[in-house]
Amino acid sequence: MKRTFVTLFAFLMVASVAVNAQTSDVTPTGGRQILNATQVAKLDLNGKWSGKRHQYSWDKKSFIETFQYEFDLKQEGDIITGTSTIISSNGEYADMKLEGVLVGNKLHFAEKEVKSAIRPDGKVWCFKSGELFFAKEGDNLKLVGATPSYMEVYNYPCSGGETDLVKVDNSSNVQVLVNAGTSSAGTEDKISISVFPNPFVETTTLYYSLTGDSKVKAEIYDISGKMVTSLFEGNQKQGSYNLSFDAKSSGSLNGIFIVKLVINGEVYSRQLVQMR
Repeated sequence: MKRTFVTLFAFLMVASVAVNAQTSDVTPTGGRQILNATQVAKLDLNGKWSGKRHQYSWDKKSFIETFQYEFDLKQEGDIITGTSTIISSNGEYADMKLEGVLVGNKLHFAEKEVKSAIRPDGKVWCFKSGELFFAKEGDNLKLVGATPSYMEVYNYPCSGGETDLVKVDNSSNVQVLVNAGTSSAGTEDKISISVFPNPFVETTTLYYSLTGDSKVKAEIYDISGKMVTSLFEGNQKQGSYNLSFDAKSSGSLNGIFIVKLVINGEVYSRQLVQMR
């Protein structure tokens, strides 16, 4: 009964008037210049980011609500910690602890704990996570991309959404953006890579294809940036491969993982969600 109750009343699942998602400019690119890993490594991410989060309908064909969304981040190398704040149009809000890690040109993040909130009795905020790209838009530095969401209990999926944030004080990154020129790294991977099932319960599998003989390294990290296990390191010939990850045998109950795949020096990554 408890699981049914939580499912029925999850706050971010409540439908309102739908807006056609196709008219929104909130996409991983949205006409912006996506920064590459070298450029991202030079950025100062500390401080406030402010913007919007658009919540999907269940079929992901429309947006049913838009929230004010903010990050307050602290950066130590590739490790990110801080707080997220989400505010609905009627004033309900939640401050959440978040943590994350930079992998290649992406910020992998996940909300972990509600620090304070105003919400109706019996309803919950869904924890958001995702792989956000860094984008140059004029003089602005942005974080953009899909942000799936999961219930506070059990990690059951909510409807998810799209996030679009701008760094409030970007003075420390002006030269990085100037030097970035106009070439975009894009968001499409050069190789075929997927993970299934995802979300998963105990075991999931990474699938990828190599277009030529390659030096390959595959590792699993938790969302705090700690390496959980190595899946493979060595040389592989052209072809298709799969590697399995067993979260139970790894001894980690983190719930959110990252698979980092390095092929001939190019970094690819996917976020994994373990249902509990």
